[in-house]
Amino acid sequence: MSILLFLLGLIIGSFLNVCIYRIPEGISIVNPGSFCPKCKHQLSWLDNIPLVSYMLLKGRCRYCGAKISIQYPLVELLTGTIFLLFYIRFGISAEFILFASVSSLLIVALFIDLKYMLLPDVVIIPSIILSAIYGSIYGFPHNFIAAGIFTLMFYLLRVIFKDGLGIGDIELIFIFSLMLGFYGALLVVIISSLIGTIYGIYLIKKGRAGMRTKIPFGPFLIGAFLLVSSINIPAFYLLR
Repeated sequence: MSILLFLLGLIIGSFLNVCIYRIPEGISIVNPGSFCPKCKHQLSWLDNIPLVSYMLLKGRCRYCGAKISIQYPLVELLTGTIFLLFYIRFGISAEFILFASVSSLLIVALFIDLKYMLLPDVVIIPSIILSAIYGSIYGFPHNFIAAGIFTLMFYLLRVIFKDGLGIGDIELIFIFSLMLGFYGALLVVIISSLIGTIYGIYLIKKGRAGMRTKIPFGPFLIGAFLLVSSINIPAFYLLR
């Protein structure tokens, strides 16, 4: 079953790549079928086997020779791994379905935010709905109280630092609080802030950013959420 869930994650990851490319472009995620972003040639099923096609094609389009972004196998592998870890933690259950669904949507948000500094409503709104369902079943009322606390905290930070946080970041912490509760969401904030700070310092030292350069915080928040939610480390929850 573990192998099947990992393979399922790879397949879904392949579809998430379609969403990551097409949503910002305003293209339907259903039609047309998969095509090369460079030459627009329609891809065959042989070109769409998760991970395998990328390796067989040596990272280049079969038709025009353009380089295929490393994002494609990375998203597939990330999604497959997340599905496997959620299965190990939750088994086949409603919790598995909800965490896997929300995480899949947020992986799309992560890579879009990295490129466009945008957290699209088309993935954020379903995530809010699913997280509210999870919180209602497994964490009521505590997770909703945590969501209120963190949402207010992030909103105040946005006001104090004059849009230092985006509305999307506030929506993300609302989702994480409903899924993880107070201490889980706190861990997400701590881990994402630490990694984000280190990354910011690295960019400044490399001369690729200044003190006023805007860096999307969403990818760090989502990455920390995927870590905290998928790896069941008891130390993460000692304060419960």
